[in-house]
Amino acid sequence: MLIYLLRHGRAEDGFDKPDDLRELTDDGRERLRRAAPVWRRLADPLDTICASPLVRAQQTAIELRDAVRGKPAIETHSALVPGARIAEALELVTAALAAGRAGVAFVGHEPHLGLLLGTLLTGGPGLALPLKKGMLVGVELPSSASLIGELAFALTQRAAARLS
Repeated sequence: MLIYLLRHGRAEDGFDKPDDLRELTDDGRERLRRAAPVWRRLADPLDTICASPLVRAQQTAIELRDAVRGKPAIETHSALVPGARIAEALELVTAALAAGRAGVAFVGHEPHLGLLLGTLLTGGPGLALPLKKGMLVGVELPSSASLIGELAFALTQRAAARLS
């Protein structure tokens, strides 16, 4: 199974609204769209997109869904909010493995996604591998018996835009 981790795009400053309501900026949305052609090639197969309930993550999940083949469903999970326990996100991975999914994307925030990436690559907690805004990372899990995977790719939105 392939696990895709995508950090939300550039969002509004949080000075005048609550953090969970911050939206992508026009520039943030445009940067994601420029990366979309490469996402289409990399994020295949993609059965489901799991996203944090925060507005900027939901908007980023929509950009990913619109970029890939098949228009996968977007599921909202509180396990992907900043500060959630990594064990909760790993439960989502385990459920996807048990369901026989070929590819699942997780759209969220730092430092949470960086900790999830570190856990998926090492099998242990505590190592964070931070993702830049709009960065897409692929991790291949070799079997349904293991949550330790191999890095398939890591691509910033800027690099993806240059490749498209």
